[in-house]
Amino acid sequence: MSLRSKIYGYSSVLFAVLLIAANLSVYLVFERVSINNEIRRVEAEAESIVAGVRQSAGSIPPDDLLRAYAPVNGMLRIVHEDGSSSPVTTTGASEQLSKLSFQYENEKKAAYLQLDQVGYVWVSMPLIWPDGEVVNLQVTQSVAETEQGLATLRTVLVIVTIIALIPAVVSSRILANRMTRPIQQMTRTMSDIQASGHFKRLTLEETSKDELNTMGQTFNRMMDLLESNFERQERFVSDASHELKTPLTIIESYASLLKRRGKERPEVFDEAVEAILSESVRMRELTEQLLLLAKQPEQWNVQLERIDIAKLAEGSTRAFREAYHREVHCDVSGPIWAISDESKLKQLLFILLDNARKYSEDAIEVRLESQGENCLIRIVDTGIGMRQEDLAKVFDRFYQVDVSRTRSGIASGSGLGLSLAKELAGAVGAQIELTSAEGVGTEACIILPRSKSDSRSSTLS
Repeated sequence: MSLRSKIYGYSSVLFAVLLIAANLSVYLVFERVSINNEIRRVEAEAESIVAGVRQSAGSIPPDDLLRAYAPVNGMLRIVHEDGSSSPVTTTGASEQLSKLSFQYENEKKAAYLQLDQVGYVWVSMPLIWPDGEVVNLQVTQSVAETEQGLATLRTVLVIVTIIALIPAVVSSRILANRMTRPIQQMTRTMSDIQASGHFKRLTLEETSKDELNTMGQTFNRMMDLLESNFERQERFVSDASHELKTPLTIIESYASLLKRRGKERPEVFDEAVEAILSESVRMRELTEQLLLLAKQPEQWNVQLERIDIAKLAEGSTRAFREAYHREVHCDVSGPIWAISDESKLKQLLFILLDNARKYSEDAIEVRLESQGENCLIRIVDTGIGMRQEDLAKVFDRFYQVDVSRTRSGIASGSGLGLSLAKELAGAVGAQIELTSAEGVGTEACIILPRSKSDSRSSTLS
């Protein structure tokens, strides 16, 4: 059974049960109230008969008096203490009432009974007979009019129930269609994605704010994430197959050269080992960068907190200076606090310092300053610099500035460093700005927020 059929069936049955239960409750309550009212009415008539008998007992024979009080469609009976009964007083239409069994009652009683599918109210009331005997006055009266009213009420309630079920069934079908339409649309979209291999989105109503719309928005966000992951995976496979081919070819060539001539020619051995080591390091760095770029920023486990960037910059430049034996000056005047992820910010600094190292030979300067709601880290080198047309492209993956036209001996990178730096900056809520002049040098500026609210808005932008 489909979900639409289940919703349609369950809602229709539930509404029908509730409607029938409500109408049945109304009928039962009305029936009970009507019968109780009839009982009270007959009790009042019996009390009126008792009072009349008492007042007229000396002047009118009791039997004649009872005939005067005989009810329409009813019966009067006097029951003595010994269980005998005087002749009953009935109307012509109610002679079958005389066949009812009877007995003497010690107290006032009332009941509802049926005879030949006709309802009657029976009331027994004590009465002092003119001779001083305590007898029972038993009044039985038809409630046919009340039962006719109840029958009419039953008919009306049945008709109302049937009429009310029609729009209930129709609305249940409409509700089932309305609730399952987004699911059907989602199923069709997923089938189209499976058949075509292209990611698609659901078309949602902008005015709707219900849970079904929220489910559709979640589905679209999931498609965005899947498409982004798919693109990153494809890009990683393409980049890895393209970029790892060169160092692997170089390593294979020098290994083959070592095998052929390494034992006889020491200079070839030294050259080959140096090349293999250099390409291995380059391939490791390239692989690490590719793997990091293949991750979604949400998978980087970024933890934003308040850190002293002056202390972090001093430690990072010291480690960089010892690792590469390059002169790096860090201009720090005191603690400067900002919001960032310490490990990711340190990695970002290393990328920019390494970029300055590759394209310059003189000392590198790291300057820190506060500027309004932001903190700035500037990495300045006096290297070959870049042309203005290169500045707009250096953050693209695998883009490399042509250094052959400026200065020989400059180390070549993979073209992933600044692309990774941009990803890291976005993950920690920072911004990177580059300024450069050809033949003068380059300045990279990391702009960090000083509060968490600024960090969130920067990340969103």
